[in-house]
Amino acid sequence: MDLEFTKVQESDFESTFEVFKNHMKSVIESAFGWDEQFQESGFKSRLRLEWFHWITQKKSRVGLVCYKTSQESVHIHLLVIFAEAQRQGLGSAVSKHIAGIAHSHNLPLTLRCFKNNEPALSLYRKLGFSVASEDEHFYDFISKVTSATRKKAISSAVKSESLTNW
Repeated sequence: MDLEFTKVQESDFESTFEVFKNHMKSVIESAFGWDEQFQESGFKSRLRLEWFHWITQKKSRVGLVCYKTSQESVHIHLLVIFAEAQRQGLGSAVSKHIAGIAHSHNLPLTLRCFKNNEPALSLYRKLGFSVASEDEHFYDFISKVTSATRKKAISSAVKSESLTNW
């Protein structure tokens, strides 16, 4: 699957909140309500421009991913596949690519998912993520490094690094 990951430019950062809003508002609203100002302020204060990448396929944007690497893990903050590109395995491919990055650094891949976001929950369970903790609204997932997953993930990351533009 030929995917490219292109860093979001400062001039395009404003549109990342719009993508977040368009794809997450209904999930957030049903969990605890939507406050536009609160969501936008939190989004812009917690997430850094350098963590965002447009996901493209055949020169068309098919999604957006926001992840950061720390000493403890690689953490996915946001993964959105646009509606017209869903159900084609792109969410799995992006997740596996980022898992490859994490595993090549011997780090777990972590993420937080709303309990009411069934499509995302289904994807992460299918990919073998485990629930590390939970609260009323969220599951905290982790994908741990094992020798088998490390070898497969590193191979996948090396293969896809040659196809990607970071």
